[in-house]
Amino acid sequence: MALIALAESAQDIASGFNKFLDPLPEISTEITALISECYAISSALRELNTAKEDPRYFQDFEYIYNDVAVVRESLDYTFKDVARLFGGLGRPTHISRRTAFHQVWREIEDFFYQESHASLCRRFEACRLFLTELTRLLIDGLTSDEYNFRDLRDRIELLLEKQDSRLASTLNNLSLGDPGRSPVPIKSIET
Repeated sequence: MALIALAESAQDIASGFNKFLDPLPEISTEITALISECYAISSALRELNTAKEDPRYFQDFEYIYNDVAVVRESLDYTFKDVARLFGGLGRPTHISRRTAFHQVWREIEDFFYQESHASLCRRFEACRLFLTELTRLLIDGLTSDEYNFRDLRDRIELLLEKQDSRLASTLNNLSLGDPGRSPVPIKSIET
């Protein structure tokens, strides 16, 4: 996914979280922090894209390309997971709007904590900081803190490995059925 498309996805996710504010005022601080991180990620992606397109830095982009690909892929997985979990709000239900939003909020918290033992907000923060450092590296040729940069890279690479593994597991568990057997009895088709 291109950097600008990913930036737009970050803004879409922020808009989705904005819908949680009214029904869940007791956690508005946490929700607002997520919204803020989404917009900051969008801004960081746009800034990196601008630097990448600048003729002064264009050739240097190849040195950070692999790191950019790692954070881009991880964010793409994350945004798709959030969007999938948002889909729980569209399920027909006989519960109140507030309860529905609360259930989806808990699903989001649980899913991301189980995957990486950190909150979604912490994940977004790490990705934003890494993107900022990548832009700094591209423009200035150095990071603000080499140890922090390596730590962020290691955390995001580890996360991407888990995300790739989860996808591979999901694909391996898909069943296409028995190719020699029709899923619908032929008699029922004829009548």
